Amino acid sequence: MSSAGYSLEPIPQNGRIYGFWDHFAIWFGADMGIAVFWAGSLLTPGLSLSDAILATIIGLAVGNLLMGLIGLMGARTGVPTMVLARGSLGIRGSYLPSLLNYLQLIGWTSIMIIVAAKAMEEVISIVFGVKGFYILWVIIYGLIVTLWTLAGPEKWKPLQKAALILLLMLSVWLAYVTLTKFNFWMLLAKPGSGELTFWVGLDLVIAMPVSWLPLVADYTRFSKTVKHSFWGLYFGHFLGCGLCYILGALTNVAAKLPDPISIIAIYGLGVPAMLIILFSTTTTAFLDIYSAAVSFKNVFTKANVKKQITIVGVIGTIIAIFFPPEQYEWFLLLIGGAFTSLAAIMLSDYFIIKRYYDPQGLLKVDERYWYSYGVNLIAVIIWLVGFIFYLLIAATTLLGVSIPLIEVVAFSLGSSAPTFILVFVLYTVLMRCIKVGST
Repeated sequence: MSSAGYSLEPIPQNGRIYGFWDHFAIWFGADMGIAVFWAGSLLTPGLSLSDAILATIIGLAVGNLLMGLIGLMGARTGVPTMVLARGSLGIRGSYLPSLLNYLQLIGWTSIMIIVAAKAMEEVISIVFGVKGFYILWVIIYGLIVTLWTLAGPEKWKPLQKAALILLLMLSVWLAYVTLTKFNFWMLLAKPGSGELTFWVGLDLVIAMPVSWLPLVADYTRFSKTVKHSFWGLYFGHFLGCGLCYILGALTNVAAKLPDPISIIAIYGLGVPAMLIILFSTTTTAFLDIYSAAVSFKNVFTKANVKKQITIVGVIGTIIAIFFPPEQYEWFLLLIGGAFTSLAAIMLSDYFIIKRYYDPQGLLKVDERYWYSYGVNLIAVIIWLVGFIFYLLIAATTLLGVSIPLIEVVAFSLGSSAPTFILVFVLYTVLMRCIKVGST
């Protein structure tokens, strides 16, 4: 990795090495995986398969737009997402979301390793009748994703393109096997149980691209052009994530299996199943590891990114061995709500309030981004209000807590969209009315 890949400094033009297909490959692989099959399975049978497909298309169209806009900010400025957060929250104000991002990405790294290891254990059991190697698979996957991450942006180009070609071939095969084993048109006409409203289903889809918002600019900062980053990201993620959501919904309504990989293994196609697990896990988890290291450096600027990559990979692997995800997955989902609010503030600040960031100014004590003692208090308060609002909605939907008015919002609209809209409007109005920083 070049020194630019280890630094918070704006990527110079000669370091802008990613074109359309590089971004397409990264973001196709980001959500082409088992965890997203499972996310798709949550849509059915609560929704009909036809409604699940519609929710997937609309949800990704909206969610990917938000991803693309954060990515555009990274492509224009050449700095990572958490450095961009300095523009709205203040240089010191960005430290808290950076640390939250660091913690959640370690957690998601471990979950990706766990998901891959469990899936591989199941496939090996079906194909060869052998069990008991779960910890070995955890260690192998932890090592693979850490080494992949350490390869750096230059090496990711050929690695991701090779993975893209293999994943495209495997995903076509996956879709073919799944669709030929079931009567798709009959399943499409089957009504849902009604346990899930369309709007909550839509929120479940939007939540997937929203979960990537704190990471996006870490990779689009390497883009040759703004158009390459926006459209490569948009279409790559739309295709990879959309395919997984739809196939997950299909296999759940057809066979009550949360992912089609088990179906492939059952029908004696164990090698394709294992390859899908290997490549999909690697192309997702390396993003978590690298962005965790970069987020850490935003707070501790003297930190060595390469060492942090190794630390995150090791910690994620250890957690995967000793701690079942049921103990902390809910916590990660709640932390994720912090970044719905943060994205709303960042997009409002960049595209409406300021309309420009000086990349070098974001990296020093600059009056435009220093606010009061390094913190934009208005932004931080609104960010916390949005986070609390998200938590109240989550408490209603996940824990069954009855909260007047919030309950209506929760079961009719979900959590991500209402939180984003509330924070975006609040921040825009208050920053227009109260002159804080540069406008």
